[in-house]
Amino acid sequence: MNPGLLDLILFSEKRKAFLLLLKEGPRNIDEILKELPDVPRTSLLPQIKKLKEQNLVIQEEGIYHLTNVGEIIVEKMQPLLNTLNVFEKNEEFWTDRKLAPIPAHLLRRINEIGNYSLIEPDLSHAFELNPEFVKQVSNSNSLYMFLSYFHPQLPSFFKDLTEKGIELSVVLNESVHSRFAEDFKKEVEEFLKTGHARVFKYDKNEIESPALIAVSDKIMILGLFNESGRFDRQYIISFEPGAIKWGEELFRYYMEIASEVKTL
Repeated sequence: MNPGLLDLILFSEKRKAFLLLLKEGPRNIDEILKELPDVPRTSLLPQIKKLKEQNLVIQEEGIYHLTNVGEIIVEKMQPLLNTLNVFEKNEEFWTDRKLAPIPAHLLRRINEIGNYSLIEPDLSHAFELNPEFVKQVSNSNSLYMFLSYFHPQLPSFFKDLTEKGIELSVVLNESVHSRFAEDFKKEVEEFLKTGHARVFKYDKNEIESPALIAVSDKIMILGLFNESGRFDRQYIISFEPGAIKWGEELFRYYMEIASEVKTL
């Protein structure tokens, strides 16, 4: 795609909105104006003219639709726009995160996270699990978690989940595994006995890892260390199916290079 065409598509919200609308199907001008209520006819028509000149849009008997070239470009444009939306929504967060723990094939698909919220630490509830996380997971069928940091409420929380029949798979890095083994061995043995839990130890210290991955059939949470190597308890949370699928793939990437343990 030449730079002029790239500028034409990306540097106008009106043109982007118009192209994405035609991606859903052909429209006449009245339908277009109805579905783009914030775009006046007088400002839209010149933008359509530019797109027609570049052979991205064609008008036949009053109906606008994408050309073959337009369909290909808009199909490729959507993931790019979604990727930009992910990063632009919280630029400061992403700029200060270590992205190396996300394998290249998933980093290229980070647009699949879609709409998300950035959760920041609440000092008044510093020692509590996130209430929304607890609520969603407690009503789920399964939970996958990767942990590079320790939270003292997690062992009893895991025990409660497995006693309810919720399937749990948890990957602990070496230091978190040691903490579980030293201080919470009884709780771990109890939730392992339920038959609804699997525990893995991740000891690949040479590979950077996330601070937190949590995925159920209802929610995805991702926590990353900042550039200083600290986890400041900021993480993103999403309820979108695409984000849940993406998060499960990220979890399984780490699970597959970890070792399952039957007892601590």
